[in-house]
Amino acid sequence: MLSLLWTCYNTSIRQVGPRYLNIASELRSQIIDGTLAANQVLPSEAVLSTLYEASRITIRKALEVLRNEGYVDSRQGFGWLVVSPPLRQSLGRFSTIEDQMAEIGVRPRRKVLDSEIRWPSKEIAEILGEQEMLRVRRINLADELPFARVTVWLPSALAKDFSLSDYEQNSFYQLLNTRNVIKRPLSRAVQTISAIAIAEEDAKLLGVPNGSPALRCLRTTFDSAGDAILFSEYVFPGHLTEFVTEMSGEVMSIAPSGLRLVD
Repeated sequence: MLSLLWTCYNTSIRQVGPRYLNIASELRSQIIDGTLAANQVLPSEAVLSTLYEASRITIRKALEVLRNEGYVDSRQGFGWLVVSPPLRQSLGRFSTIEDQMAEIGVRPRRKVLDSEIRWPSKEIAEILGEQEMLRVRRINLADELPFARVTVWLPSALAKDFSLSDYEQNSFYQLLNTRNVIKRPLSRAVQTISAIAIAEEDAKLLGVPNGSPALRCLRTTFDSAGDAILFSEYVFPGHLTEFVTEMSGEVMSIAPSGLRLVD
Protein backbone atom coordinates (compact mmCIF):
# COMPACT_ATOMS: atom_id res chain seq x y z
CA MET A 1 0.00 0.00 0.00
CA LEU A 2 2.82 2.43 0.83
CA SER A 3 4.40 1.85 -2.58
CA LEU A 4 1.07 2.65 -4.26
CA LEU A 5 0.74 5.83 -2.24
CA TRP A 6 4.30 6.86 -3.07
CA THR A 7 3.79 6.17 -6.79
CA CYS A 8 0.57 8.18 -6.81
CA TYR A 9 2.28 11.02 -5.00
CA ASN A 10 5.31 11.12 -7.28
CA THR A 11 3.24 10.98 -10.48
CA SER A 12 0.58 13.48 -9.39
CA ILE A 13 0.55 17.06 -10.65
CA ARG A 14 1.73 19.43 -7.96
CA GLN A 15 -1.15 21.83 -7.40
CA VAL A 16 -0.89 25.37 -6.19
CA GLY A 17 -2.66 26.39 -2.99
CA PRO A 18 -2.49 25.28 0.66
CA ARG A 19 -0.36 22.15 1.03
CA TYR A 20 -2.92 20.32 3.14
CA LEU A 21 -5.59 20.75 0.46
CA ASN A 22 -3.24 19.26 -2.15
CA ILE A 23 -2.60 16.24 0.08
CA ALA A 24 -6.32 15.87 0.80
CA SER A 25 -7.01 15.99 -2.93
CA GLU A 26 -4.46 13.26 -3.68
CA LEU A 27 -5.78 10.99 -0.92
CA ARG A 28 -9.37 11.65 -2.02
CA SER A 29 -8.51 10.59 -5.57
CA GLN A 30 -6.97 7.35 -4.31
CA ILE A 31 -10.12 6.57 -2.30
CA ILE A 32 -12.40 7.29 -5.25
CA ASP A 33 -10.37 5.18 -7.71
CA GLY A 34 -10.06 2.29 -5.23
CA THR A 35 -6.32 2.51 -4.57
CA LEU A 36 -7.33 3.03 -0.94
CA ALA A 37 -10.19 0.59 -0.40
CA ALA A 38 -13.14 0.79 1.94
CA ASN A 39 -12.23 -0.09 5.56
CA GLN A 40 -8.51 0.06 4.73
CA VAL A 41 -6.35 1.40 7.55
CA LEU A 42 -4.23 4.34 6.38
CA PRO A 43 -0.53 4.67 7.20
CA SER A 44 0.11 6.54 10.42
CA GLU A 45 0.33 10.34 10.44
CA ALA A 46 4.09 10.00 10.95
CA VAL A 47 4.43 7.80 7.85
CA LEU A 48 2.22 10.10 5.78
CA SER A 49 4.29 13.05 6.99
CA THR A 50 7.43 11.41 5.62
CA LEU A 51 5.72 10.24 2.45
CA TYR A 52 4.36 13.67 1.56
CA GLU A 53 7.32 15.61 3.01
CA ALA A 54 4.92 17.63 5.16
CA SER A 55 4.54 18.36 8.84
CA ARG A 56 2.27 16.31 11.10
CA ILE A 57 0.05 19.37 11.48
CA THR A 58 -0.38 19.60 7.69
CA ILE A 59 -1.20 15.89 7.45
CA ARG A 60 -3.73 16.19 10.27
CA LYS A 61 -5.43 19.14 8.53
CA ALA A 62 -5.64 17.14 5.28
CA LEU A 63 -7.20 14.19 7.08
CA GLU A 64 -9.66 16.45 8.88
CA VAL A 65 -10.79 17.79 5.49
CA LEU A 66 -11.45 14.24 4.31
CA ARG A 67 -13.23 13.37 7.55
CA ASN A 68 -15.54 16.36 7.14
CA GLU A 69 -16.29 15.13 3.61
CA GLY A 70 -17.08 11.62 4.88
CA TYR A 71 -14.16 9.81 3.25
CA VAL A 72 -12.14 8.86 6.34
CA ASP A 73 -12.52 8.61 10.08
CA SER A 74 -10.28 7.93 13.06
CA ARG A 75 -10.85 5.04 15.46
CA GLN A 76 -9.22 4.38 18.81
CA GLY A 77 -6.60 1.69 18.36
CA PHE A 78 -6.63 1.85 14.54
CA GLY A 79 -5.74 5.41 13.58
CA TRP A 80 -7.23 6.69 10.31
CA LEU A 81 -9.19 4.46 7.96
CA VAL A 82 -11.34 4.72 4.85
CA VAL A 83 -14.99 4.97 5.85
CA SER A 84 -17.41 2.16 5.00
CA PRO A 85 -20.37 0.77 6.95
CA PRO A 86 -19.40 -2.38 8.89
CA LEU A 87 -20.93 -5.69 7.87
CA ARG A 88 -23.96 -6.39 10.04
CA GLN A 89 -24.34 -10.00 11.12
CA SER A 90 -27.56 -11.25 12.64
CA LEU A 91 -27.23 -13.27 15.83
CA GLY A 92 -30.64 -14.80 15.22
CA ARG A 93 -29.80 -16.50 11.90
CA PHE A 94 -28.23 -19.89 11.34
CA SER A 95 -26.13 -19.02 8.31
CA THR A 96 -22.56 -18.46 7.21
CA ILE A 97 -20.74 -15.13 7.11
CA GLU A 98 -20.28 -15.57 3.37
CA ASP A 99 -24.04 -15.90 2.82
CA GLN A 100 -24.71 -12.68 4.71
CA MET A 101 -21.96 -10.85 2.79
CA ALA A 102 -23.32 -11.98 -0.57
CA GLU A 103 -26.81 -10.75 0.36
CA ILE A 104 -25.56 -7.15 0.64
CA GLY A 105 -23.46 -7.26 -2.51
CA VAL A 106 -20.06 -7.94 -0.94
CA ARG A 107 -17.97 -10.56 -2.74
CA PRO A 108 -16.71 -13.19 -0.27
CA ARG A 109 -13.63 -15.36 -0.74
CA ARG A 110 -11.64 -17.76 1.43
CA LYS A 111 -7.88 -18.24 1.53
CA VAL A 112 -6.47 -21.28 3.34
CA LEU A 113 -3.49 -20.54 5.58
CA ASP A 114 -2.83 -24.12 6.67
CA SER A 115 -4.52 -27.39 7.54
CA GLU A 116 -3.37 -30.31 9.65
CA ILE A 117 -4.50 -33.43 11.46
CA ARG A 118 -3.80 -33.19 15.19
CA TRP A 119 -5.12 -34.06 18.61
CA PRO A 120 -7.32 -31.37 20.12
CA SER A 121 -6.71 -29.16 23.11
CA LYS A 122 -8.65 -29.89 26.28
CA GLU A 123 -11.15 -27.15 25.37
CA ILE A 124 -11.86 -28.63 21.92
CA ALA A 125 -11.97 -32.21 23.25
CA GLU A 126 -14.64 -31.27 25.79
CA ILE A 127 -16.82 -30.03 22.93
CA LEU A 128 -16.12 -32.48 20.09
CA GLY A 129 -14.71 -35.47 21.96
CA GLU A 130 -11.24 -36.91 22.49
CA GLN A 131 -10.45 -37.94 18.91
CA GLU A 132 -8.15 -37.00 16.04
CA MET A 133 -9.16 -33.64 14.53
CA LEU A 134 -8.76 -31.69 11.33
CA ARG A 135 -7.79 -28.08 11.99
CA VAL A 136 -8.09 -25.59 9.13
CA ARG A 137 -7.07 -21.93 9.38
CA ARG A 138 -8.43 -19.54 6.75
CA ILE A 139 -8.63 -15.87 5.99
CA ASN A 140 -12.05 -14.65 4.94
CA LEU A 141 -11.91 -11.81 2.42
CA ALA A 142 -14.61 -9.26 1.59
CA ASP A 143 -14.11 -7.71 -1.86
CA GLU A 144 -10.51 -9.01 -1.65
CA LEU A 145 -9.75 -7.29 1.67
CA PRO A 146 -9.01 -9.41 4.79
CA PHE A 147 -12.13 -9.54 6.92
CA ALA A 148 -11.64 -12.33 9.48
CA ARG A 149 -9.24 -15.04 10.55
CA VAL A 150 -11.15 -18.29 10.94
CA THR A 151 -10.02 -21.55 12.52
CA VAL A 152 -12.28 -24.60 12.19
CA TRP A 153 -12.03 -27.92 14.04
CA LEU A 154 -13.92 -31.11 13.19
CA PRO A 155 -13.32 -34.86 13.60
CA SER A 156 -10.83 -35.94 10.93
CA ALA A 157 -12.99 -38.97 10.06
CA LEU A 158 -15.59 -36.57 8.62
CA ALA A 159 -13.05 -34.81 6.40
CA LYS A 160 -11.08 -37.69 4.90
CA ASP A 161 -12.38 -36.99 1.37
CA PHE A 162 -12.00 -33.18 1.52
CA SER A 163 -9.24 -31.26 -0.28
CA LEU A 164 -7.59 -27.85 0.15
CA SER A 165 -9.62 -26.51 -2.77
CA ASP A 166 -12.77 -27.70 -0.98
CA TYR A 167 -11.83 -25.58 2.03
CA GLU A 168 -11.41 -22.49 -0.13
CA GLN A 169 -14.44 -22.94 -2.37
CA ASN A 170 -17.02 -24.08 0.19
CA SER A 171 -18.10 -23.44 3.74
CA PHE A 172 -17.89 -26.41 6.08
CA TYR A 173 -21.66 -26.22 6.38
CA GLN A 174 -21.90 -26.86 2.64
CA LEU A 175 -19.31 -29.63 2.67
CA LEU A 176 -20.86 -31.55 5.55
CA ASN A 177 -24.48 -31.12 4.50
CA THR A 178 -23.98 -31.99 0.82
CA ARG A 179 -21.24 -34.67 0.83
CA ASN A 180 -23.27 -37.19 2.89
CA VAL A 181 -20.53 -37.50 5.53
CA ILE A 182 -22.84 -36.80 8.49
CA LYS A 183 -25.96 -38.76 9.41
CA ARG A 184 -28.04 -35.71 10.27
CA PRO A 185 -27.96 -32.15 8.88
CA LEU A 186 -26.39 -29.26 10.74
CA SER A 187 -29.24 -27.34 12.30
CA ARG A 188 -28.13 -24.84 14.96
CA ALA A 189 -25.13 -23.13 16.53
CA VAL A 190 -24.19 -21.51 19.83
CA GLN A 191 -21.88 -18.52 19.54
CA THR A 192 -19.96 -16.64 22.24
CA ILE A 193 -18.64 -13.18 21.34
CA SER A 194 -16.06 -11.26 23.33
CA ALA A 195 -13.99 -8.10 22.87
CA ILE A 196 -10.21 -8.59 22.67
CA ALA A 197 -7.03 -6.75 21.74
CA ILE A 198 -5.90 -8.37 18.51
CA ALA A 199 -2.76 -10.51 18.72
CA GLU A 200 0.33 -9.73 16.65
CA GLU A 201 -0.06 -12.64 14.22
CA ASP A 202 -3.72 -11.86 13.50
CA ALA A 203 -2.90 -8.15 13.18
CA LYS A 204 -0.42 -8.95 10.40
CA LEU A 205 -2.85 -11.29 8.65
CA LEU A 206 -5.70 -8.77 8.78
CA GLY A 207 -3.69 -5.62 8.13
CA VAL A 208 -4.54 -3.77 11.35
CA PRO A 209 -2.40 -2.38 14.19
CA ASN A 210 -1.19 -4.85 16.82
CA GLY A 211 -3.37 -4.61 19.93
CA SER A 212 -6.24 -2.85 18.15
CA PRO A 213 -9.86 -3.72 19.11
CA ALA A 214 -11.27 -6.96 17.76
CA LEU A 215 -14.18 -9.34 18.26
CA ARG A 216 -13.50 -13.02 19.00
CA CYS A 217 -16.37 -15.36 18.21
CA LEU A 218 -16.42 -18.99 19.31
CA ARG A 219 -19.11 -21.03 17.55
CA THR A 220 -20.16 -24.63 18.21
CA THR A 221 -22.38 -26.12 15.50
CA PHE A 222 -24.74 -29.01 16.20
CA ASP A 223 -26.63 -31.49 14.05
CA SER A 224 -30.38 -32.03 14.31
CA ALA A 225 -29.89 -34.59 17.10
CA GLY A 226 -27.93 -32.11 19.22
CA ASP A 227 -24.46 -33.61 18.67
CA ALA A 228 -21.59 -31.12 18.36
CA ILE A 229 -19.97 -31.44 14.91
CA LEU A 230 -17.88 -28.29 14.36
CA PHE A 231 -16.02 -25.81 16.53
CA SER A 232 -14.95 -22.51 14.95
CA GLU A 233 -13.03 -19.46 16.09
CA TYR A 234 -13.45 -16.14 14.25
CA VAL A 235 -11.38 -13.00 14.85
CA PHE A 236 -12.83 -9.81 13.31
CA PRO A 237 -11.12 -6.40 13.41
CA GLY A 238 -13.48 -4.25 15.47
CA HIS A 239 -14.24 -1.74 12.70
CA LEU A 240 -15.30 -4.35 10.12
CA THR A 241 -18.34 -6.00 11.66
CA GLU A 242 -21.18 -5.54 14.10
CA PHE A 243 -23.58 -8.13 15.49
CA VAL A 244 -27.29 -7.43 15.64
CA THR A 245 -30.00 -9.17 17.64
CA GLU A 246 -33.75 -8.72 17.45
CA MET A 247 -35.45 -7.79 20.73
CA SER A 248 -38.39 -10.05 21.50
CA GLY A 249 -41.76 -8.45 22.18
CA GLU A 250 -43.16 -11.49 23.95
CA VAL A 251 -44.50 -10.83 27.45
CA MET A 252 -42.65 -13.78 28.97
CA SER A 253 -39.29 -12.76 27.49
CA ILE A 254 -36.76 -11.25 29.91
CA ALA A 255 -33.76 -10.93 27.54
CA PRO A 256 -33.02 -10.35 23.88
CA SER A 257 -33.17 -13.53 21.83
CA GLY A 258 -29.72 -15.11 21.52
CA LEU A 259 -28.15 -13.19 24.45
CA ARG A 260 -27.01 -14.68 27.74
CA LEU A 261 -25.44 -13.03 30.77
CA VAL A 262 -21.77 -13.82 31.43
CA ASP A 263 -21.17 -15.46 34.79
